[in-house]
Amino acid sequence: MYSYTYDNETGGILLNSSPQAFSKEPRPVYSKELDIYDFGAYWNYDENDDAPYMWAEANNYYYRGKLVAQIKGGSFFTKPEIIIINEPEPNNKPLKPVDVNMMVLKNKVIMENLTATTIKDVFNTYAKFEGKVDVFHVSFSGGKDSVVTLDIVQRALPHNKFVVIFGDTGMELPETHRIVDETMANCKKDGIEFYIAKSHFLPSESWRKFGPPTSTIRWCCSVHKTTPQLLLLKDILGKNNFTEMAFVGVRADESVRRSEYSYISYGTKHRGQYSCNPILYWNSAEVYLYIYSNRDRLQLNEVYKRGNTRAGCLVCPMSTNRNDYLNFRCNLDQTKALTDMIFDLNCSEKDGTPEKVSYVENNGWKARKNGRDLKIALKDYDEVVIGKNLSITFKNHDNSWKQWLKTLGQILPTDNTNEIRIINKGEVKIIRVIELENNYITILVSNEATTGNVLFLKNLRKIFRKSHYCVACKVCQANCKFGNLSFDENGKVSISDNCTRCGQCLDIDTGCLVYKSLWLSKGLGNMDKKRTLDCYAAHGPKMEWFQEFVKLRDDFNKNNSLGSAQKPMFNRFLKDAGIIDDKCNRTILGEKLVNSELQDLSIWGLMLINLSYTPQVGWFVKTFEFDSVISRTQIVSLLSNMEDIKESALKAIPPTLKRISALPLGKIGFGTSDKASKDLGGLSFYRTAWQDADSKVILYALYKFAEACGEYYQFTLTRLMDTTIESDGVSPVQIFGLDRETMVGLLKGLATNYPEFISVTFTLDLDNINLRQDKTAADILDLF
Repeated sequence: MYSYTYDNETGGILLNSSPQAFSKEPRPVYSKELDIYDFGAYWNYDENDDAPYMWAEANNYYYRGKLVAQIKGGSFFTKPEIIIINEPEPNNKPLKPVDVNMMVLKNKVIMENLTATTIKDVFNTYAKFEGKVDVFHVSFSGGKDSVVTLDIVQRALPHNKFVVIFGDTGMELPETHRIVDETMANCKKDGIEFYIAKSHFLPSESWRKFGPPTSTIRWCCSVHKTTPQLLLLKDILGKNNFTEMAFVGVRADESVRRSEYSYISYGTKHRGQYSCNPILYWNSAEVYLYIYSNRDRLQLNEVYKRGNTRAGCLVCPMSTNRNDYLNFRCNLDQTKALTDMIFDLNCSEKDGTPEKVSYVENNGWKARKNGRDLKIALKDYDEVVIGKNLSITFKNHDNSWKQWLKTLGQILPTDNTNEIRIINKGEVKIIRVIELENNYITILVSNEATTGNVLFLKNLRKIFRKSHYCVACKVCQANCKFGNLSFDENGKVSISDNCTRCGQCLDIDTGCLVYKSLWLSKGLGNMDKKRTLDCYAAHGPKMEWFQEFVKLRDDFNKNNSLGSAQKPMFNRFLKDAGIIDDKCNRTILGEKLVNSELQDLSIWGLMLINLSYTPQVGWFVKTFEFDSVISRTQIVSLLSNMEDIKESALKAIPPTLKRISALPLGKIGFGTSDKASKDLGGLSFYRTAWQDADSKVILYALYKFAEACGEYYQFTLTRLMDTTIESDGVSPVQIFGLDRETMVGLLKGLATNYPEFISVTFTLDLDNINLRQDKTAADILDLF
C-alpha cells in the first residue's frame, strides 16, 4: 500500500505516505539463509537469528540500501550460484543486524493508521454480512499473511463470531505445523474455535491416484484444502446448504492473477461462497512490520528465516526453484518422499536416468498437461465422434455410471437392456449400451447439434469420465448443497433419487479432476506422421527470407541469398503454411501474401491455421496454453519424454520456435519470445490471444476443423471451447486464444455476413454451428 525505502540508520525498512503502485516484495534475510547459501565464505556475521541482517527483493540482496549480492539458478538438487556485487561492510567487518525496535518505532504512525483502517474495514464487512451468511471463518495457513489476517480479524470481531480453519494438506513444512500448534493454543486461550480440515487421503495415496499436481492441473488445492474445509463446515453447521464468509490472507502484490482480486469476492475461494481479503492491498514490507510490531504475541514462521518466500507445501508446482532447493536441503526426508514419487510415476524406463532426473530438475513435471508422462495413466477409456454419434468406450468397474445418470434426468423404465431412455430438460434422450468382451462397454448417443442436445452431451461426457476415473476424492460431495451425493466407506458413490439436478457436482473442470490429470493425448491427429517434430532442423524461418520471397517473386528460387541448407527448410515451411505447392509454385494464398507485401495479419492468420496441422507448430499450439510463461526448460523436458526425439531436435526446436514467434504469427496467437533466466533455459514464450481476429480467418479455421474431423459439418461452440477432447481437427480457440464471448460475436457476424457458408444458433443452452457441406476451406480464400 505504501512506498518504502531502506533505512541506513536501522538497516530496516522505512515506509512513507506516498502510495506505491507495485511492490518488489522485500523480505528479511537472516543468518540461517546466509549459512545455507554459504555467504559466510565472503562475509563476517554472527549466527544469530534474533534479527535479520539485510533484505532481499527476489534474487537481489540489499544491505542498508546497497545491492551487495545476487543468486542465480538452483533447483531441487542444485544449489543456486552466489554473485557478490559489493562489500556490505568495509574490510570484512561484521555485519550489523537490523535494529528491529527502532525500525518498528520509526514506522509506528503509518502502521497504526494502516492497521486501524484495516480493522475498521473488517468490522464493516462483518456488520454488512451478519445475518446473510451462516458462518465467518479465517482461512489459516501458517504463513505470514494468514498470521496477520487472523490477528486483524480477532482484533476486529467478537471471538465467538468466527472460527479458524487450517487446511492440513499433509504436505506442509514442519515449521508450519509448529506455528499452527502455537496459534491453536492461543486461540483456545482467547475463546476462538480452531479447527483442522484434512483429506481422507494421505499425499502418498492421492499422488498415486491423480499423478503429481502441475502448474495447470492443481487438483491438490481442491482435494486437500477446499473439499475438506467445506465438508468440515457442513459438519460444524449441521447443514449441507450454507453460505460462508472466509477471511483470506491474499495480497495483490503476490502475483498478477491475485492483483485482479477484489476486497470482497464471490466464488473465488469456495464455489458459491464469499471471500474477504483484509490485507489485499498490503505489501510484504507492511506484513513483516506488523509481525515485528506485535512480536510479543505473533511468531514469524521459521521458513522465512531460511530464505523461503512462501510457507506452502514441501513440493509445489507453483514454487520457485529457489524454494525447491531450500525445502530439499532443509527438509530432506519429507521432500524426497514426494520427489521420489515424481520419479516413480514418470514413464521413463529406469529410475535415476538422466532423463528422469532432468524431468524433475528442469520442471518438466510442473508443465505436464495430461497423463502422457505418467505410468498410472488409464488406457481403458476413450471418447470419439463417429459419424453422427458420440461413442464412449470404457472398462466397466462397478456400474457407478448408472448412479451418475440420475444427475442428468429421470430414467424411464424399458424392457430393452441395450437401451437407456432418460428425460433431460423435457426431451427423451436415447443412450445405446453395447457390451463388449472383458467387461468393456460402449455407449452411443446422437451427436447431432439439435435443440437441447448440446449441454446434454457435454454433461454426459462428464458423468462417464467421473464414473470411470473416480477415486472418491469427495470434491463432488462437497459441491452438493442438498446432501444428495455421498460415498460409502469403500468409495462407491450413491446419488439420491431426490437429486435436484442442479449440476454443481458436474461443474468441475473436464468433469473429473482425475480425468483432467490422467487423460491421454492421442498425439498429432491427422498430421503427417512420417514427419517428425523437428521439421525445420536448425533453420527456422526469418522475416528477411519472407521479405526476399516477396521482393524477388518468381525469381526467388534462383536468386535468393539463402544457404544450401536454409532454402529447403524455408520451402518446407512455406508448403506447411500453404504458400507454395509441392512444385514450389505459389498458391492462391501465396499470391495473397505477396500482394499484401506481408502487411495483412489476416493472411498470416490463414498461414497459422495451416501450420497448426503440421507437426512442430501443431504440437506447440496444442500443448501450451495462453497467458502463461512457457520456458525453454519446459519445452525441452516435454520433448525429451517423447519417443524418437533425437538430441539434435532438443537443441533445434526451441530456436526455431523463437524465429517463428518473431514473425507476425507471434502477434496473433502463436506467441512471442523473450530472454529468460538461466533456470528457465534462457528463453521463454508467452502466448496471447489475437485481439482483433478477422472473422473470415475464423471461418477458414472452422472449415479446416470440419474437414479434419471426417467432414463433420455440424458441431457446437461448446465442443470448440473444450480443448480436452481429442480430435484430428484443431479448434480456432487453441490457435488464436479466443474466449467464448469473442467467439459468439465472431460467429454471429459470420452468420449474418456469409449465410452461404455458415449458420449459427445461440438460444438458451443451444450453441449450434452449421457449415454448408458444399463449401470447402479453399472456397473461403475467395473472400480475401
